[in-house]
Amino acid sequence: MSVIARQSALGRLGRTAAAAFDALVPVACVGCRRGVEPAGAPLCGLCRSRQPRLPVPRCTRCAQPLGNIAAAAGERVRCGTCESWPEVLVAADAPFAFDGVAARTVRALKYDRWVALAPYMAASMAAAAESVANRLGARDAACLVPVPLAPARLQERGFNQAEELARALVAHGLGPLRPALERRPGGGRQAGLRGALRRANVQGRFQPRAGFDAEGGVAIVVDDVLTTGATAVACAEALAEAGFRRVAAVSFARTLRPLDGDPSPTRASRP
Repeated sequence: MSVIARQSALGRLGRTAAAAFDALVPVACVGCRRGVEPAGAPLCGLCRSRQPRLPVPRCTRCAQPLGNIAAAAGERVRCGTCESWPEVLVAADAPFAFDGVAARTVRALKYDRWVALAPYMAASMAAAAESVANRLGARDAACLVPVPLAPARLQERGFNQAEELARALVAHGLGPLRPALERRPGGGRQAGLRGALRRANVQGRFQPRAGFDAEGGVAIVVDDVLTTGATAVACAEALAEAGFRRVAAVSFARTLRPLDGDPSPTRASRP
């Protein structure tokens, strides 16, 4: 069995196991643990209203909130922290700040294996995904590329949360889903790393799948959280190698960072 086929089989097994687990546990809101309707959203109405929206104004390229920096009418404002991004990565966006209920939702999907959250999260991401697709200049041609997990991490977790989100986004008229990347062995978790260490940890870790040729297409990298943008940059560079001419990124949440030139997340908002 090839590596790709083995990873696909592991993913299906993980989703089956997660679905079986969800069927056994009480139906509860992931934000406050109060009961919710089995056929309803996995967040109660109160927790949905408490999801922290990214404040405005925001950087027009990476969606970093600009705090008290006033945006002149009609002016495209950059935060400066994404100026080092490669030209191929044109935009990134997310609906929520990585804090409070949004952070608990991400952790519930990733670590508690509540795969049933993916459709709800994707519905919240759909407008942001459409926005970056329009920035690519090819709304109907953009494909969705989930950030791949290392084989060992996929085996440990049983599923790839980014792939679950990308698959759910297809139902909102986005896509198609194209798992164009694979992750080389090595490197560790991004959680807890700061600034340059995050960039070094993923530098060169992604590569196009063997035989994949984008033929000048455009792509949207899908992930659960955007922190410094290091993962999005590494994926965009690998996608450029595969022939994609423009790349954007979308996530469920974005880590808020201080506007003092330090690209590291604040202590309270690290995943």
